[in-house]
Amino acid sequence: MLTPADQVAASPLRQLSGVAELLKACGGDLHVRAEADPQRVESTWQHAGGSYGWVIPSRRTEGRAHLTTYGPGPATTALLVALDALPGSNLGSVTLPRDADRHLPTTYSLSPRNDWEWFVTLTPPPAQPGEDQVDWLPDEAAGEIADLLQAWSPRHDADPGGPGVLRWCGARDRTGRLVATAAHTQRVPGVPYLASIATAGDVRGQGYGAAVTAWITRAILAEGTGWVTLGMYSDNDVARRLYLRLGFRCDHRFTSGALVRR
Repeated sequence: MLTPADQVAASPLRQLSGVAELLKACGGDLHVRAEADPQRVESTWQHAGGSYGWVIPSRRTEGRAHLTTYGPGPATTALLVALDALPGSNLGSVTLPRDADRHLPTTYSLSPRNDWEWFVTLTPPPAQPGEDQVDWLPDEAAGEIADLLQAWSPRHDADPGGPGVLRWCGARDRTGRLVATAAHTQRVPGVPYLASIATAGDVRGQGYGAAVTAWITRAILAEGTGWVTLGMYSDNDVARRLYLRLGFRCDHRFTSGALVRR
């Protein structure tokens, strides 16, 4: 019987030595630099078809793993299937290049399935009206932040006190009510990732979303980080227009979901 190491050696799948070799293999891709934390990555891989990826513990399901892959669609799904076939594989979810899941064998599917986009900027955004109403929020505002997110941003990615969350900014209206917020988080130490950018529904269209996003991006860049990143669901056309207007660029388009086997 072949050992797991023999199986890898006999397949087009090759295990890399770690994140440093992964970055070399992918040409220093910015998303890999921003998301592949060497302290969390369990394994890194390359497939002969021209794809590569890494495995981390799942953020949502204890005891399962999450695979992120890059490259041509058929090669990324070939990497997934080869890795899933190894003894001891515990993949529970995956991130693939946009629509690469259509290349999966019929015995696999993603459910639920989400399309999303990853953005980055290296330059401060132009000043926006209403930034004078934005500031860093104290710890005591956690309840207000949670209420705003629960009411108006059900798909938000970060919560007060959650993993990787460093701090929050927010905008208040003239009555002092918190009407918009954004979180400074990180997936890799030192790489800022904006999350849970949200605006109360009754004030949307008044510029609060632009104000908090521009303010927090400029504040973080002024601290010398060099760049700021964020992600968004692809069906949010309003957010996409806002981020592009503020100078962010879309570097990657992904499809993610829980891995279902038949």
